[in-house]
Amino acid sequence: MKKILELMDQKNHFLEKFYSVNEKSMELFVRDQFETINEFYQERENILEIIKYIDNEIKILFQNAQPENERDLAQFRKSLSVKDTFVEKIIEQDIAILSCIEAAKNQIIKELKDVKLGKKVVSAYKNPQSKNKLEEVI
Repeated sequence: MKKILELMDQKNHFLEKFYSVNEKSMELFVRDQFETINEFYQERENILEIIKYIDNEIKILFQNAQPENERDLAQFRKSLSVKDTFVEKIIEQDIAILSCIEAAKNQIIKELKDVKLGKKVVSAYKNPQSKNKLEEVI
């Protein structure tokens, strides 16, 4: 049971690290600074791989473990509670991050449409035979 408790502490440590990575990147994303988005996703993926490994180790050990005493069981419950808290906070962060990314994506789409419309107007203006096209565009 001691090994499981150690692994739970490690898992919570990496969940906290995941939370911190989200927090740091979200500050940038809110300011429309997405230059580090690839590194952000890579760092998150690396942390998730570690958590997945720890979860697998816990699963293996948990199949054969019995709580040695009430104190170990209480510690395990506390670790689960900490994990649940981090997971809830991370989900909230992820929703906020996705909102920032979606807003940036929508802004880019709007700008591309504006550029496309501008090109149509300019090309219609350059070609005198297309005066009717210019009136259609406008």
